[in-house]
Amino acid sequence: MLKYVLSTIAWLEKLAKTEIIKEKYEITEVNDRLVCFEAPIEAIARINLNSRVGNKLYLQLAEKKLETFDDLYDLIYEIDFKKYIRENSPILVKATSVRSGLSSTPAIQKIAKKAITSKLLEGSSEVFLKEKEEFENFEIFILIINDKVKVLANTSGEALHKRAYRKYSSDAPIKENLAAAIVLLSNWNFKKAFYDIFCWSWTIAIEALMIAKNIAPWINRKFAFENWKFIPKWLIQEEIKRAKEKEFDWDYKIFASDIDYEVIEMAKENAKLAGLEGQIIFEQKDFKSFLEEKISWTLVTNPPYWLRLKDDDLEWLYKDLDKIFTQNEDLNWWFITSFENSKDFYKTQYKNRKLYNWWEKVYFYKKS
Repeated sequence: MLKYVLSTIAWLEKLAKTEIIKEKYEITEVNDRLVCFEAPIEAIARINLNSRVGNKLYLQLAEKKLETFDDLYDLIYEIDFKKYIRENSPILVKATSVRSGLSSTPAIQKIAKKAITSKLLEGSSEVFLKEKEEFENFEIFILIINDKVKVLANTSGEALHKRAYRKYSSDAPIKENLAAAIVLLSNWNFKKAFYDIFCWSWTIAIEALMIAKNIAPWINRKFAFENWKFIPKWLIQEEIKRAKEKEFDWDYKIFASDIDYEVIEMAKENAKLAGLEGQIIFEQKDFKSFLEEKISWTLVTNPPYWLRLKDDDLEWLYKDLDKIFTQNEDLNWWFITSFENSKDFYKTQYKNRKLYNWWEKVYFYKKS
C-alpha cells in the first residue's frame, strides 16, 4: 500500500473523505484542508481523474518527527528519488511550516533541494541537474505540522480545480471544485429540475451535469505522475476506461439563466468544451421574473455581490431573492456569496456555513 494526501478547500474535508471512502480506501488522518489515506498504486490515477473537490493529490515519500535541519536533510536524502524523477526534469520544492521549530520556509526549501540533488548525483553523472524548461516540473512539497515532516510529491501537476472547459471567465469566478462541492452539499436528487438563476459564473450548471452523469472531471488531461518512472504506462488508460464505463447517459433538466446575453453565449461555449453541448438549457432572463412564478426545483446559485453591483443595488437584490425563497415552499434552494451584509437580509432560520473561494471567505446559505 502507498500513502497519499489529498488537499482541498477549507471546510470541504468531509466531502473529500467521502470521495476516498467511496473507492474503499482507508482514511488514516484528516487535518485542515488535508485528507490522508492508504491505497494501492491505481489510486494515483483514480483519485486524480475522479476527485471533484480535491486541489492536488500528493504521494507521501516519507514522514517523521524532526527537530533540526540536519535531521530534515537526512530524511530527504534517504528517499530514492531516481525511482520517481526522470533525467532533465526541473525540480521544484515548496514548503509550509505550522507550529514547528523548523519555521523558515526558504531554509526548508534550500535544505530539501540540496538533499534531493545530492541523492540524484550519487553514483551517477550530472544528467539529473541539466534541467530542461520544456519538461514538466517534478514538485516536492515539504509539509511540517507540529514538528512532524511529510515529504510529498505532487502527482497532479496543475491543480485539479482548473477544469479544461473554462475557456471564458467572469469577474471573481467560483472555483470549479467549490462549485462541485455546493452542488453535492445541496443534496440534489437528479429527479427535480436544477436551476442556476445567476449563471454568470456558469460553472455551477456544468459541474451539476457532470455530477449527474457521473463524468470524471479530469478525463481529458495529463497528470504529473504520468512522467514518473515507476508508474506503468497502462495505468492511466485503464482508469480512464473504468471512468467512462461508469458514466450515465440519462437526460436531466438543468437550466441556467442570466440577464447578460454575452454571459449566456460564453456559458454555451464552455459547456461545449466540457462535451455537454445542448444538454444545459441556457436562457437570457432577469431573475426578478421568478418573483411572478411558482417554482419547486432545486436552485443552487452564486448571486452578484460587490464586484458587479453597487451597495444600494445589492440590498434590493437580496431582498428580492428572499421573496423568491419565502413564496415557494417547495423550492429547495442554496446559494453562495461573499457579500458580508447578506446576513442582514435573511431570517435567522436560514442556515449558513463558511467556505472559501480562492482566498475569499464566502457564505453558503441553505433552506432550513
